Formats: sequence, C-alpha cells, structure tokens
Amino acid sequence: MIVSKILQAVEAASLPRNVRYNPYKARKPWPPDFAKLDPKYQFRLERRYRRRTKLKWTRPGWVKGVKLAQWGICI
Repeated sequence: MIVSKILQAVEAASLPRNVRYNPYKARKPWPPDFAKLDPKYQFRLERRYRRRTKLKWTRPGWVKGVKLAQWGICI
C-alpha cells in the first residue's frame, strides 16, 4: 500500500503539467459562448460572476481600517 502511494507520487511528479496532460479535465468549456446560451442561463452566469467578483474584491481589513481612521478623526 505504501509502495503504491510512492509510485503514484513519482508518476505524478514525472508528468508535465500543461493543458494537454492535465489530470483534472474541465466539465464545461470556459468561457462559454454567450451567443449560443439561453438568456435565462446567461443571466444566471452573469449574476454568479458579479457575485464572485464582489466577494473577491472586498477588503475587510481595509474597510475596518478606514472606519477606525474616520472615527478617530471625528473624535
């Protein structure tokens, strides 16, 4: 059992990592062709992307620091 794990690790390390030899294939092509999509599904994708970008670009530490600085200036 341990030997097989070691052999798997060696094989995985020896394979090149690129698109052609990627062991994790994508289920759907990305980005999708919006001209061929149903309008309802297109809206769902846009809403999901908008939500994810909003979550990614939030900076809670920065917001907290700005609030503290504003309160410090006011007091």
